[in-house]
Amino acid sequence: MSDLRAFCLVVDLGSITAAARTLGETKGSVSRRITRLEHALGVELLRRSPRLVQATEDGLAYRMRVGRALELLEDANVAVQQARSRPRGHLRVTAPFDLGLSILAPLSAGFAERFPEISLELLLTEALLDFDAHQVDVALRATSSLPDSSLIAHKLQHIEVGLFAAPSYLRKHGAVRRPEDLEGHRLLLAQTARGHATIALSARARDGRDRAELRVRAAISASDFSFCREVALAGGGIALVPAINVRGDLDAKRLVPVLKDYAIHGAASLYLVHPGTRFLPSKIRAFRDYLLDAFGVQGRREAPAAAR
Repeated sequence: MSDLRAFCLVVDLGSITAAARTLGETKGSVSRRITRLEHALGVELLRRSPRLVQATEDGLAYRMRVGRALELLEDANVAVQQARSRPRGHLRVTAPFDLGLSILAPLSAGFAERFPEISLELLLTEALLDFDAHQVDVALRATSSLPDSSLIAHKLQHIEVGLFAAPSYLRKHGAVRRPEDLEGHRLLLAQTARGHATIALSARARDGRDRAELRVRAAISASDFSFCREVALAGGGIALVPAINVRGDLDAKRLVPVLKDYAIHGAASLYLVHPGTRFLPSKIRAFRDYLLDAFGVQGRREAPAAAR
């Protein structure tokens, strides 16, 4: 590429010396560039004399074509650099349905306002979409562990799971004071095995030393936590859901915690996952940094990441 630029300058300035001065090189260096180019093409591009350097007919034709190519290349370089400095383009983000509603929905509004040149597409599904096959840019994963891969993962927060019910339900069906009391209540559970699940609890004050496991039956089970939350709000039972899904309901007293002195084990962590490329597109960097800022974990980087 440097040889081409040197050739164009020599033709435009009519002098190897002037071209060398412009490029900050020696006259011999520029002359060797032209000779190397002529040998590669097998064509004489310049007629040289002690007083004059003039392009041949082939040299003039080549200068016109090379000039257009260099201009296009320069335009492409500028466009890429601008795109990196100013995030823009279409961004595809996948996340579980519940996390999309509870986390991405409120954050996406602020992100769209800050980066108006990025169009955000959210793929809310429980399936682990493949980055390449589904052209995914960023993924949110809720899991207790991540397998090895070439992707980069950032831990956003621990996802604490709890039991929650509407005050009206507890007034009608009675308070829950011990884990064993759950057996007499209507439980709203997600991801059960044919309507049954095991809940592991331990008293917070005893640092988990009295851990107990209860095999419980769901009065209503669903494929996502949002449905369980809605049934709980309607007074339909006690829902086992992530605390982040009901934060607003707790603040508004629409739901209250059940067995709040007990910790429920088996909770996961929330990760932001993106490709591990050296030159990360600016749109992905913008979204990553926005979420890291929102969760207060700026610059915290972890690997390995989810393989899909």
